[in-house]
Amino acid sequence: MGCKSVPKLSHYADKTDLSSKARYDVSKSTIRDNGRGFTVDFAKLKNSPRRIALVSFYVEDPGITKKSGTNSTGKSYHTTNTSQAGVEAFADYFYKVSADTMARIFKANDMDILKPSEFLVTDDKKEYYKSFEAKHSTLNKIGGKITAYFKKSGDYGTTLESKGTAPGFTLCNLNTNNFIASAKNKSVKLNGGVGEFDDKLIESMGYDLCTKLDVDAVIVVTNTIVCDTKHRKARHFLSAVSMYMFGPNPLPLAEGKKDNMFYSKGLFYSGYRMAFKKGLCIDPRIKDEVKKTENEKLNEKAYNNMVATIAAKMCANVKDKS
Repeated sequence: MGCKSVPKLSHYADKTDLSSKARYDVSKSTIRDNGRGFTVDFAKLKNSPRRIALVSFYVEDPGITKKSGTNSTGKSYHTTNTSQAGVEAFADYFYKVSADTMARIFKANDMDILKPSEFLVTDDKKEYYKSFEAKHSTLNKIGGKITAYFKKSGDYGTTLESKGTAPGFTLCNLNTNNFIASAKNKSVKLNGGVGEFDDKLIESMGYDLCTKLDVDAVIVVTNTIVCDTKHRKARHFLSAVSMYMFGPNPLPLAEGKKDNMFYSKGLFYSGYRMAFKKGLCIDPRIKDEVKKTENEKLNEKAYNNMVATIAAKMCANVKDKS
C-alpha cells in the first residue's frame, strides 16, 4: 500500500478552512426548562465556560479486515490494526502538533484550555483523574456488543481494536460501541462519534469529572486511524478527528422528581467530528529523505488546520448560544 492512488493527509496543508467537513456531532435534544435533555442550552447558563480542562487526547484504531475466498471455497480473513505502542505514538505526535493552536483559538474566545499539569494541582485531583473511567449507559454497552457480534460475523471477522493517549492523559473512552471500519476506503462513519443517548457518559464527564477537577467544562479530543499492510509494509490512514465538550447541567432537578436517563447532572456542551469518506494516508512510501521530511511538515500543517477548524466551530457554537 504505497498510498499512490488514495488521498493523503499532506494534501490538506493549504486548506485553512475545513468548516464544511466538520459536523455537529452531539445530541440535538437540548435541555428544557425542567433541566431534562442531553445537551446544554447556553442561554440557561449564568456564565459561559471559562476554565476548560483538556482531560483526554487519544488515538483509536478499530481494526480493518480483508476477506478472501467465497462460501464454496471457504473464506479467510486478514486483520490489521495499529499496535498499542503505535496509537500512543500517534497520540503524542498529534497532541504536540496541535496543542498550542487549540489553546490559542479558545483563548481568543475568552476560554482557557488547561493542560493536566494546570488542573491537577492537588494529590487528591491527581489520584481521582488517574483512576477515572467514563461511565456508559446500558444502551451504549448493548450497542457495543451488537457491533462486536457483526464484526465477528459476515465480512468483518474482527474485534481487534486499540486505543492510546498522549503522555500525561488518562483515557476517557467516549464510546464502547466501536466503529466498523471500511477496509476499502480506510474510513469510519461520518458521524456518531459518541453515544447520542448515553446519559451515564454525560453525567460522569460533565458533572463528576468537572466537579472533582473544579473546572467549568472538560474537552476530549479523539482521532481515529486505521492501519493497512501489503507486502509487509504498514501504512496508516487518518479517518476522523473529533472534539467534544461536557459540563454541568445549569438546572437542578426539581424537588421530588426522580433522576432518570432524561435528566443528567452533566451534559453535552458541544462536539464536532471531521471524518473523511476516504482515509488520508499519513505515511506514504517516499524514498527521498528530503521529500519525506517535507511531507511530515505538510502533515503537521494539515492536522493543525483540522483542529483549528473544529476548535473555531466549537467556540462559535458556545458563543452563538450564550
